Amino acid sequence: MNTMSFIVWMLPIIFMLHDFEEIIMAKVWGNRYRKAINTTFPKRQPFGLNYVHNCHTPTFSIGVEIVFLLHSLISLFSVIFQNYFLWYGDFLGFALHLVFIHMLICIRFKHYVPGVITSIIFLLPSVWFLYTAEKILHYGVSTILLACLLGIILTIILMPALHKLMGPLSKWLYKYSQVQEK
Repeated sequence: MNTMSFIVWMLPIIFMLHDFEEIIMAKVWGNRYRKAINTTFPKRQPFGLNYVHNCHTPTFSIGVEIVFLLHSLISLFSVIFQNYFLWYGDFLGFALHLVFIHMLICIRFKHYVPGVITSIIFLLPSVWFLYTAEKILHYGVSTILLACLLGIILTIILMPALHKLMGPLSKWLYKYSQVQEK
């Protein structure tokens, strides 16, 4: 358990377990708290709600699949090339997102937010895996800060891009679902 070839796979596993909560709860949460969501987040709503006006589980799942694939590829290439800098930054960005996205949004919203339960559950294990990885890799403060910056940049670029993609994906899935008359 204290080897990088084990620890590296904790990123896609923890991510997916965390996102199962979001996949399951986003639509029903959006329906239940529609008024409060519109009041609290008038411009930029969580889970891309303002792009599709109702979070559609298949649309949201495509975004989750893209991020899962990215985390998995980063983990795979880190193991193959025995270079964990990008993985460390990615995992650190994910851990920071647990705090600064889910937990802070929950505090601001004053209600449950999808992903907050698994954020609380997985924050300490994520920190532990990052700490253990740092001990194995012997990363210094400057490397950790650069990895942190990389993780934040990845998150800042990826999340808004995926949220903007939700609108067109939702329209495409709706169009695809329509029966074609012959």
